[in-house]
Amino acid sequence: MDTIRRLSLMLLTVAGLCLLSACGEGVQPDARSIANAQDDIGQMHAQYLKAFNAKDASGVANTYTDDAILMPPNQAAVKSAIAIQTYERQELVAPVSGLLLNVNETEVSGDWAYCFGYYSLLGNGGAIMDRGKFVEVLKHTGSGWKIHRDIYNSDLSMAPSTYMAPAGGTSAAPAAATH
Repeated sequence: MDTIRRLSLMLLTVAGLCLLSACGEGVQPDARSIANAQDDIGQMHAQYLKAFNAKDASGVANTYTDDAILMPPNQAAVKSAIAIQTYERQELVAPVSGLLLNVNETEVSGDWAYCFGYYSLLGNGGAIMDRGKFVEVLKHTGSGWKIHRDIYNSDLSMAPSTYMAPAGGTSAAPAAATH
């Protein structure tokens, strides 16, 4: 009877350890795969910058998923890589001369990641036209890491808008949001 009890305890212990080991494997990320993903994302950002600074709207759009959404400040969302290419073609004109990115944080979880950082939009002679911050949601695709959602906003104050009242006058309130 003692032998059966010991054998049962031993089998239960081994089964418990195997179960614990199997559960742990699914929860703990592989540091090497995360580092590789972060490196790949860094290379994707380098590709984005190279295309942007060369004023290559197609190259910029190639860093986005087909169903990406770009959310620029004070403008409607730009939906799809094709629409992003059209948007960039219109934006990458003088006086825009380049872009600087500082990606401060990249977190990876499986086939998804997010990045947070700062940007500076350069104009003639390298003058800063705009600067601000951005957040990206990235998706791992068959073509590597791509930007799936992209939102950025300026740290500079907005120019007076047409809905703002002139000094001493009145104006109508801005229209309600439609989305």
